[in-house]
Amino acid sequence: MIFKHALTWSLLPFAALLVAAGSAPAPTATLAVAPFTQGIITTRVSLPGNPYDKLLSKLDPAKGNIQGQMQQLAASLTPAEQQQLQTEAAKLSPAMTIGAMMLPRKGTIYCRGQEARATTDALTYHLENYFNNATHKGLLLMASQSTPQTVNYTYDAASVKKTWQSIVVTAQDYTAKTSTETALVSGYPSQKTTYTLKPGAAETTSPEPGQLPNKPTALDVWTSAQIPQSLNFAHPVYVAETHGITRLVVYFDKERKQRMVYEFASVQPKAITDQDLKIKTTAPVLDYAKDEMQVGMKMLALMLGGGPQQSGSDE
Repeated sequence: MIFKHALTWSLLPFAALLVAAGSAPAPTATLAVAPFTQGIITTRVSLPGNPYDKLLSKLDPAKGNIQGQMQQLAASLTPAEQQQLQTEAAKLSPAMTIGAMMLPRKGTIYCRGQEARATTDALTYHLENYFNNATHKGLLLMASQSTPQTVNYTYDAASVKKTWQSIVVTAQDYTAKTSTETALVSGYPSQKTTYTLKPGAAETTSPEPGQLPNKPTALDVWTSAQIPQSLNFAHPVYVAETHGITRLVVYFDKERKQRMVYEFASVQPKAITDQDLKIKTTAPVLDYAKDEMQVGMKMLALMLGGGPQQSGSDE
């Protein structure tokens, strides 16, 4: 997509539909856990060390009036806290600031067999994503939090990387090392694999000021044999793992100070209905393969605050 290099962090929320947190060290004896086949997974994303992270995580898009909520939060800070925030924020790259503003903090996945619907809310948009692993086809809805603006489109598996997986991990660029380290992530035994960028795979030219490199320095990826691999379709990072990814830690710099943590928060096995998997769209429903430019422009406008009001019947 034409915005990929200039707005890597802006595009990241496309994939951050399943974000989460809350792992704990595995006990010495791992209890048997039944494979997850259907139920509800809640997720959360965080940016440890980012001064905006804790503050913005207190906002609730579902309550509306984001601007008012932000004003209340700002007013609740003491002068010393405001000064500290400004000092720490001045050290951030603009890309990390955009990331803090754009990333949806929580998400919910409804999964049944080969089908899954993920929903999430960011400060400026609401997003729903349905994917059928049997047919390799999906449907995505994005709606503005502040205007009637929406965009809906269908896509196939081949479009996933182009649409939202703005970080792609390949054997050509990264060295993979599977660790003996394990952890329980929301009750599911998960094993850690570390991916390290090869020296020759680094970008030949430095990213523009304020941007993050398209290839992270390293990643820690936790997978569980009890979680379906098919749920990996909506992660912000493409990694060719054979099991379901329960946790991701993405390191964007060599010092590993600028990072993103994505993790399952809870997993609740239960019966899922057809209604749980349904997305209510509004006309028109575009086709990503045919309308890539139109889809990209509409989604960018929604993420940046809703965009200008459109006349006509396309919204």
